[in-house]
Amino acid sequence: MFQMRTSKPGAGNKFYITKSAGGYSTCIVGKPTDKNCNVLANCVGYACGRFNEIIGSMKYPSLNCNAENFIERAKSLGLEVVDYPVMGGIMVMQKGSTLSGNDGAGHVYIVEDIYPDGSIYTSESGYGGSAFWNSKRSNANGRWGHAAGYSFRGCIVNPAVGKVREGRTEKPEPTPSDKFNIGDKVVINGPLYVSSNAANP
Repeated sequence: MFQMRTSKPGAGNKFYITKSAGGYSTCIVGKPTDKNCNVLANCVGYACGRFNEIIGSMKYPSLNCNAENFIERAKSLGLEVVDYPVMGGIMVMQKGSTLSGNDGAGHVYIVEDIYPDGSIYTSESGYGGSAFWNSKRSNANGRWGHAAGYSFRGCIVNPAVGKVREGRTEKPEPTPSDKFNIGDKVVINGPLYVSSNAANP
């Protein structure tokens, strides 16, 4: 399993540097341009870089179109697309209704973790915004937390990971029990008293 990314790629990481600057990426330079990873800030440059970084080589450098058009580009490259998040996959969001970019270019980001409740932990970048951030997203509004005008198109399966739908970080809460050992994780429901004969919690 790949190592989850929780911080911006560092200087010299060629997955996030254009070929003209000595890197692997065929994506455009980000805005504002990050001094260490020049395809950032841009969701496309980040998603392409991270997807291939997880693979371990720049196997799919042509994931470099408008974000909302990643589905068609991925299928043309023989990649599988599913309608749910998978570990290491690229989530693809459409902006507007035309897929032309005239009503918005969409957004793409990487699934770094999947929680038991179905929410996801992502790594992202944004053109005209930040070079890197992590988010916890749920699908409560049907758009994975995005504003009106966006719609979820699918998730591109990372061939190095496959269609893994279970994450790694959150474990189920302990079940009720009347016996505990030192070091056990416990959940206390209700008031907590200093001692068994305390008058107030």
